Amino acid sequence: MKRKIPFEKYEAAGNDFIILDFFEFWHTDLNDQLLMARMCDRHFGVGADGIIALCPHEEHAFEMKYLNSDGRFSSFCGNGSRAISHYYYRKYGKTSFDFVAADGLHEAEVLDSSRIRIRMKNLTKPVSTPFGYLVDSGSPHLIIEVDNPLGLKVKEVGKPLRDEFGSDGVNVNFIAIEGNKLLIATYERGVEDETLACGTGIVASAFYNCWKEQSNGKQVQNVTCKGGSLQVELTIHGDVAEEVYLIGPVHHVFSGTFFRRGESRF
Repeated sequence: MKRKIPFEKYEAAGNDFIILDFFEFWHTDLNDQLLMARMCDRHFGVGADGIIALCPHEEHAFEMKYLNSDGRFSSFCGNGSRAISHYYYRKYGKTSFDFVAADGLHEAEVLDSSRIRIRMKNLTKPVSTPFGYLVDSGSPHLIIEVDNPLGLKVKEVGKPLRDEFGSDGVNVNFIAIEGNKLLIATYERGVEDETLACGTGIVASAFYNCWKEQSNGKQVQNVTCKGGSLQVELTIHGDVAEEVYLIGPVHHVFSGTFFRRGESRF
């Protein structure tokens, strides 16, 4: 059993991640939920919203596997995909490539040293519920319009809504709209708290705004969250969005080694 686990720490608009590179080092069993959760713990571990594993793939640049901070495998993570794409760019120098994730194939493009553009899945008509509108952007998102999402007690309000959708739940997005500009705050399942940004939530909310306004053709939505500003580009055809892209900042924070219990550097 490997006791020393090398990792990279990344943040993408304040959404922070631990990256494990399985190309060079077989770190551990990703099914070890307690270990994965401990690595994400902000007091007893590295601290992160989730873990991303960079895994070999026969046909594409890599496979991205994502785990939430509770240590469980989860659906696609938009900001996480930008983080792991930046890591792949730093390691191999490639500025354009595709990769496989939980929801299928994605394309990545490095716009500059700190901005990554990810092609997302096509989106279909938002579904009305008693609580708001549901959009699947690789992960399920509930979208609710409010006056001031950045001033909302997101965890307090979001948790009961998350639980209305069964044991798996949904992510809950509170948004305010002004033209093609959105403010957004997100409660993320698996993290079970507000995160500073949520890529799939941003994409889902941008599409919801275009759909609500009955926009068609190429659209650009500018989104602000507590972690920063991002852009969504998409082409609308009625109730469907195609050529959907998430664009935003990403930074390598530090490299380190995680020590399992029973082994310490002190």
